[in-house]
Amino acid sequence: MSVPQTPPPSTPPVPNYTGGQIALVLFGALLLLPGLCSLFLAFGSVVDRIRKGYFDPILTSLAPLWLLCFAISAVGVLMIVAARRRARRPR
Repeated sequence: MSVPQTPPPSTPPVPNYTGGQIALVLFGALLLLPGLCSLFLAFGSVVDRIRKGYFDPILTSLAPLWLLCFAISAVGVLMIVAARRRARRPR
């Protein structure tokens, strides 16, 4: 008699990305760049504030632009999350 074979342990399914989902991830990654640049500039401004003792008025006026860039980056994060969730959805 033969011994019945046990099925292999279940592994999570590999996500299948469509072309649209790949595009979402790529454009999302591209939209992360403005926020990254703004983060470096804002960090440099804080370091300059600590070193000099006052904020540069020009850099202070750039704060709304930094917020806009962070919002653009947030959209990029949402695009990447949406693409990953759709790829994991069972079909």
